[in-house]
Amino acid sequence: MISLFEQHFVFRIDSKAICNDISGVWKNCANSVYICVKRKNYLKAFADTSSIFTKNWKNSTFAYKDKFPPDSVLITYLDDQDKYVIPVIDRINSGFKLRNGTFHKGLDIHLTRTTPVKAAFNGKVRYARFNTGGYGNLVIIRHFNGLETYYAHLSRLDVKEDQLVQAGKVIGLGGNTGVKWSGPHLHFEVRYHDFAFDPEKIFSIKDSVLLGDKILLKKADFHSVIAASRKYHRIKSGETLSYLAVRYNTTVSKILKINPKLNINSIIGIGMKIRVR
Repeated sequence: MISLFEQHFVFRIDSKAICNDISGVWKNCANSVYICVKRKNYLKAFADTSSIFTKNWKNSTFAYKDKFPPDSVLITYLDDQDKYVIPVIDRINSGFKLRNGTFHKGLDIHLTRTTPVKAAFNGKVRYARFNTGGYGNLVIIRHFNGLETYYAHLSRLDVKEDQLVQAGKVIGLGGNTGVKWSGPHLHFEVRYHDFAFDPEKIFSIKDSVLLGDKILLKKADFHSVIAASRKYHRIKSGETLSYLAVRYNTTVSKILKINPKLNINSIIGIGMKIRVR
């Protein structure tokens, strides 16, 4: 049985398959006959027929119905003939983390307006339109490895839904649509079955490199699990950091470590929200 990720290299179509081999020779694999074709035909045929690009293929922000992330999943990014491209090479303004009481599910990468934004991997555009949920002009690309990448706040869309794109294709121009109160930046997310994880587990934006050719994601890597594991306390009259440490079976130093804006001399006001776990 061919797994979802092995389908990136070999997949079945009417008892025949197209595999990632440009030699044009016949192969026998698991008692089935496979024909190898040139890569350009492989990519199109895969995108047209693979369940990756047909199942849960919707023109909506989130396409899957999974309630919980997987316990673990191995993602292979590339094979020998694929490539990757950093969507925008610039500084990171905000990372994958809790921010202002909500979880920021991607990276905010600085750019100037009209900076070209590029597709990270080969894939097919699932979504390319204005999003009213805060993303502004948004492009979502589903990749041959099952991941999806989100490119938000674009000033212009240069691709269409259901379009096949290769890594490095300019998919739009930088902007701040959907966040007019903010300066231009790219909000970049990487998701597996709608569950976001830190893009910096894949890329070093600073060094413009891919961190390996595969990644083993565990449940604890996904935003929904990280957010659920954190606990906050709203301060009431008379409460102190020492009180919180005793109540939540922790220490003052640990509370300070996970609340970077606090220090041992901070004034703790009534109504202040403090992370305790």
